[in-house]
Amino acid sequence: MENIKTETEENSEHGAQGMVEGASGMADGASGMADGARGMTDGASGMADGASGITGGVQGITAPAVILVKPQLAENIGMAARAMKNCGLKEMRLVAPEQSPVSETALRASSNSEDILLNARVYATTREALADLETVYAATARPRHQVKEVFTAEYAATHLPAGRRTGFMFGCERTGLENEDISLADAIIEVPLNPEHCSLNLAQAVLITGYEYYKTTIVPEGRRFITNGGEVASKEKLFKFLDALTGRIKQSPRLKDEEHTRSLLINVSNIFTRANITEQELNSLYGIVNILSDGKSEGK
Repeated sequence: MENIKTETEENSEHGAQGMVEGASGMADGASGMADGARGMTDGASGMADGASGITGGVQGITAPAVILVKPQLAENIGMAARAMKNCGLKEMRLVAPEQSPVSETALRASSNSEDILLNARVYATTREALADLETVYAATARPRHQVKEVFTAEYAATHLPAGRRTGFMFGCERTGLENEDISLADAIIEVPLNPEHCSLNLAQAVLITGYEYYKTTIVPEGRRFITNGGEVASKEKLFKFLDALTGRIKQSPRLKDEEHTRSLLINVSNIFTRANITEQELNSLYGIVNILSDGKSEGK
């Protein structure tokens, strides 16, 4: 029986016065515009000076600092640094850490985020760590009856005030933030989790909050299809294969009747047309059909 040929194989075979007066008016207007432009340039220069450290996709939003208050374990400090780097956050501030952020344990746990640990600043008190910031959010699952706004991490990240120095503050592993620390924050961040178990470790809390910030800086595709470098077969090539396959199917003596055959062929067409088949895969299908056909011929 003659083999089905692949696509590759088959290819082988306007008064002047008015203009003067208008030009004079335009010149006056242009002078005013130039003065305005100088003002805008001066303003833009000031904005550029203040834009250092802006990493986000939302104009004027500065990446928040991450403040860890009294972290206990070097390993958790390192993993928090790793979470920060995952989310494009670079500034770590530590308040009275019990262990060094540059210890071997911390550096190892950071997994190629050593730069964050090496540049981390250490403070004796929470007040000192927050002194130069203008807006601070405290991440805690326990508001402790304080009167403050409570935001989800997503809301906080998408409503960061433009042009202000901000920070996300996290407590120690064992007890979280103390009441005194929370009282220094502008608002509270909560992550909606299972009310029966809403405890997060330090790095998890940093990662979830940081990721909500990072999402404001990117516009990812909600869905994509990868072909490992191959090209998706054109409809023309796919239809050609289906025609060849249909011809082979119709040769089978097992087909009951015309209506059964029609229904079968529609199903076959649906299978292949929704599959985003690549040209390489299509050639493989040609090969499979040929192998099966050869086997049938040999079995006769």
